[in-house]
Amino acid sequence: MAVNKWVTATLAMLLFVASASADLIRNENPHELLKEVAETTFDRIASDRDKIDEDPNYLKEIVEDEMMPYVDSLYASKKVLGRYLRDTTKQQRERFYRAFYDYLVATYARAFTQYDESKHSVSFEPSNDLADDARTAIVRTRVKEEGRPEIRLDFRIRYDSDEEIWKAYDLVVEGVSLLNSKQSEISSVIRANGIDKTIELIEKKASEPIKADDEVENPTEGI
Repeated sequence: MAVNKWVTATLAMLLFVASASADLIRNENPHELLKEVAETTFDRIASDRDKIDEDPNYLKEIVEDEMMPYVDSLYASKKVLGRYLRDTTKQQRERFYRAFYDYLVATYARAFTQYDESKHSVSFEPSNDLADDARTAIVRTRVKEEGRPEIRLDFRIRYDSDEEIWKAYDLVVEGVSLLNSKQSEISSVIRANGIDKTIELIEKKASEPIKADDEVENPTEGI
């Protein structure tokens, strides 16, 4: 099992935090917020391990319940589309947003087939004091597995004044920006296939069933 694959695909769940819900975990400290979101999700996976082993597709339900309320898939979609955003129609954009949302659910669920709560641990480095008017911050975490070097993860986050919540907008894995990488990959697919075909391929990927020990693919691999 490759920890790097698990890191880039599963911990990306914290990349795009925010949703309008009365039950949201809210914390003015961005470090504590991300820690609470992670712990809640991992606890649910551990407690429902028997259901997951019986039907790996149940991971989609966990992702929907525990993660997606904190995923700003609209923001993520716009960032991924990049310059192609202005070249799409309203209908194309809405379809892309929906397809990308479903694809995130499937990607996270598929990645969690490689997560083992008995082997992996995620630690959050002590937070630095933030100024009262701070609007950006970096949350530094580490992923550990016995017998392997720990993986360095830095979450770049910003404060959304409209929703009054901190939102992570990028995950830097060992110095590599995940957001920049995904934008580049999706752009290549659009250039080669066009937006409509790209959407169809993303929809197809999102609809594939989750299987035990699924390989964690690059989000645009096979598209």
